Amino acid sequence: MKKPTAQSLKPIAILAGIKRLSRRFTGFVLLVVAVLLALLMVITGPTAEPREQVERAWPVTALEASPAELAPILLSYGRVEAQQTASLNTKFSARVSRVLVREGDWVAEGDLLLELDATELQFAAAAAQARASRAQATLLALQAEFSLAEAITDSNRSLAAVSDATLSRALDLHSQRMLADAQLDSAKREASQGQIALAQHLSLLNTFPARIAGQEASVQEARAEAARAEFDLAQAQLRAPFDGRIISSGLAVGERVAAGRELVAIADYSSLEIRSTLPLDSARRLEQGFLNGEALAATAMLGAQQLSFPLSRIGGTVKTGQGGLDAFFAVDALSGLDIGAVVELALALPNESNVLALPIYTLYEDSTVYRIREQRLQALRYERVGDHLSADGEYLALVRIPDLQTGDQLLGSQLSRAITGLLVAPIETPLSPSEEI
Repeated sequence: MKKPTAQSLKPIAILAGIKRLSRRFTGFVLLVVAVLLALLMVITGPTAEPREQVERAWPVTALEASPAELAPILLSYGRVEAQQTASLNTKFSARVSRVLVREGDWVAEGDLLLELDATELQFAAAAAQARASRAQATLLALQAEFSLAEAITDSNRSLAAVSDATLSRALDLHSQRMLADAQLDSAKREASQGQIALAQHLSLLNTFPARIAGQEASVQEARAEAARAEFDLAQAQLRAPFDGRIISSGLAVGERVAAGRELVAIADYSSLEIRSTLPLDSARRLEQGFLNGEALAATAMLGAQQLSFPLSRIGGTVKTGQGGLDAFFAVDALSGLDIGAVVELALALPNESNVLALPIYTLYEDSTVYRIREQRLQALRYERVGDHLSADGEYLALVRIPDLQTGDQLLGSQLSRAITGLLVAPIETPLSPSEEI
């Protein structure tokens, strides 16, 4: 076989080199082709017209503003109390013999509530009465002695006068030597005894008024002790001091109670009132209106019923731990409220002029509300005057907007994108003060 020469192998080597180059640059060639094709498509494709940007109008609720004179509503909590509450106790220790009422019972003035064992008190009353009788008897005896002493005063004076006359005659006889010395001495002794007896009698007579006065005082003291004993005896029966309701009665028959312990507590339900602590400035405004003769009252919902409580007075001091004054509202005894009940009150303060009652959600941060003019929002500043309640009980904010005019539209929706200049599509809703309280 003929061996290939170098000249014959040269074409074969060239072909092999071409194959190697083609494999190395195939990817690059394909990329270039793809880019050329993409450029050709862009150049020869149709030209698109630019889209026109349309501003979105946000649908919102618009409220027609009508500033008016309205009363701010102050919301607070109050507790029902009774002006007159009696805690009945006793000054002595005794056992309970009868319990006639329990907590919640209604009683009338004079009704028997509870009875204590009065045996010991009866003994004390009897002893005090005996001392009073003895003192009276002593007084009567002393008065009788005084009467007797007055009756025998003249007799004592007569005896003394007779003794003196006898002594005078004895002296005359003795001077004439017609009477012995012994007889004269006897006459002198009798005269002296007569004067002494008269002096003692008069002295005793003079002491009788003071003794009688002292005994009369003893009689009065004994009678007072007897009356005290009778009073204590009466305390064994506890009676209602006024018409009312029992708010405490937890004793049992046979239980021994100590002196001073509360036995029964009763409240006068005709004097119920609600005590509510109000901020100092609101309380002062309320008091000024009250002193000017305004009929001020708070309202509260009891179930489905709305109750009214007239203002009766304003407290005079700020108590420790409080930031305001206490206001007191009268409660009808038939209102159904019980002592200790907590009531949410809505209190109408004196009227404010040129104000609006707006839903809370229409108010934005930094005391801002939005007016709608030519379908665009405009920020306005407002002043918070107080709170308000609508006729259906909705809680509203009472505000004053200086730059607002009657008939202006206000943004009545809570819009997170709210900003001055924002385009909106308002749906008008009238805000009528006539629908509010």
